Amino acid sequence: MFLTEDQHREGQDPAFLLNSSFSQDSGLAPRAVYRNLAPAELYEKALHFEPGTHVVSSGALATESGKKTGRSPKDKRVVRECAFEKDIWWGKYSPNYMMDDRTFLANREAAIDFLNSLERIYILDGYACWDPECRMKIRIVTSRAYHALFMHNMLIRPTKEELANFGEPDFVIYNGGAFPANKYNNFMTSSTSIDISLKHREMVILGTQYAGEMKKGVFTLMHYYMPRRGVLSLHSGCNMGSTGDVTLFFGLSGTGKTTLSTDSKRPLIGDDEHCWGPNGVFNIEGGCYAKAIKLRRENEPDIYDAIRFGTVLENVTFDPETREVNFDDGSVTENTRASYPIHYIKNAHIPCIGGHPRNIILLCCDAFGVLPPVSKLSLEQAMYHFISGYTAKVAGTEDGITEPEATFSACFGGAFLMWHPMKYAAMLADKMQQHGTHAWLVNTGWTGGKYGVGQRMSIKHTRAIIDAIHSGELEKAQYTETAIFHLRVPTSCSGVPAAALQPEQQWPNRSDFYETLVKLGGMFLKNFEHFHDGDAFVGEEMCKRIMSGGPVLPANADSDCPNNMQIIAAAGANGVSKVYKDAAANGAVEAY
Repeated sequence: MFLTEDQHREGQDPAFLLNSSFSQDSGLAPRAVYRNLAPAELYEKALHFEPGTHVVSSGALATESGKKTGRSPKDKRVVRECAFEKDIWWGKYSPNYMMDDRTFLANREAAIDFLNSLERIYILDGYACWDPECRMKIRIVTSRAYHALFMHNMLIRPTKEELANFGEPDFVIYNGGAFPANKYNNFMTSSTSIDISLKHREMVILGTQYAGEMKKGVFTLMHYYMPRRGVLSLHSGCNMGSTGDVTLFFGLSGTGKTTLSTDSKRPLIGDDEHCWGPNGVFNIEGGCYAKAIKLRRENEPDIYDAIRFGTVLENVTFDPETREVNFDDGSVTENTRASYPIHYIKNAHIPCIGGHPRNIILLCCDAFGVLPPVSKLSLEQAMYHFISGYTAKVAGTEDGITEPEATFSACFGGAFLMWHPMKYAAMLADKMQQHGTHAWLVNTGWTGGKYGVGQRMSIKHTRAIIDAIHSGELEKAQYTETAIFHLRVPTSCSGVPAAALQPEQQWPNRSDFYETLVKLGGMFLKNFEHFHDGDAFVGEEMCKRIMSGGPVLPANADSDCPNNMQIIAAAGANGVSKVYKDAAANGAVEAY
């Protein structure tokens, strides 16, 4: 059967939408509504109504996100509301930029007016969180079929029966991203605005069509709502062994998180967003959002083979005749992406739920070359390094970088946090202690010297280390302790030369090694000044415990940071925040 122009469906019964309290409050009254269309029909709508959309040779839908090809974290706003403001982490180093309710409602009205003016809109009703006890109903309202297909992939898809009984959503995202925000309004810094109101249980997107804003908007919500339930939200990958042992992988871009968490011997629970609750871990999402730049089947076969019919490819280029995608081309953006349902991964564990983690692996790419390839962390060190979220940029990756540059992202996902980082860290330690979970710091960066002098850690050695963690070998190993960071390093590991485990033995000059180690320790301490107000969220004692897990510089170290032990010793009954303020007054740390 072939559909002619006048045989295309002209919307569905809008009663489910018009009767919603959200729609009645916001004034949403669209001309035509398409709810939870199948991918094939979303393809048709996108190809028919959205210029720049094509089907490529693999069957995936290639589309363009417009001017914005990545998230706009500086344009994210959280409404400061009486019922929630004491929970939210505000301030100079917080990702939560404040706005008032009046401005939020003005932006919502702009988005609603835009959506109401269109010939058609798309609704996607789906779930966040695989654990039924934590599941939240999310409604997406958008102008683009591409966005609806994207969120069809990223949320957990309801059955027909579940959709028929969906009822009122728990949260609504109004994506009016094709319409700009008024940059002259209060709290606006540009024509892009991504606004969250916990009171209204709504999110508004203006001035960006980048689909990742919806995915990370849901994740930000989980970072607020889940901790209120005693459930820890985490920016991590997760897989499971044949005996049911679960591992969480944390790591920023370039650390190897995707590569190391994708293991043919260990089914994948999820690649990016998880929660740890009373019954174990579970994926928040129903899909994956993988980087596509320089994608190769030989390197990442699971991701490559997932790019087929139903997958959304963002901002890629392709041969106009063969429609073969050129994954090496970053001319539009280096942030090319592929969105697909998680069941497209052959080794996915569905439902995406596992037991309590046996191991937590914090990945870093240390371009200074001083951290060991693997070390076992105490609870205090696990909290400290989890909050630090360390990796390093290397020379040549960005203009102006000639030396390795330390990069920190709180809890390995600083842009999405709602509570103070110490809140998440304290919850992590509590769950680790309760369930006997081990924490490891794994360095996939440089050894034998900094970037440009030493060499990159062998991926073969790193995989051997991960295997030894999973087998339990490293739990039983003998350990030595490093200087400054006081990390416990195993003296042996199958498949890794003993000398390679000790970074100082790889450097030709021990004095240079120690000087660089002290320098990196100072960077960690300087970064931790951002969290000086944590005692207001977790209490003074927990704050001191967390800080005790950091590096300790020698008394004569050339650093503008106070020694952690000096801070802790001075804290006493005065509290950590006061000690930081006293240190600032004395010129030891930057004042706030």
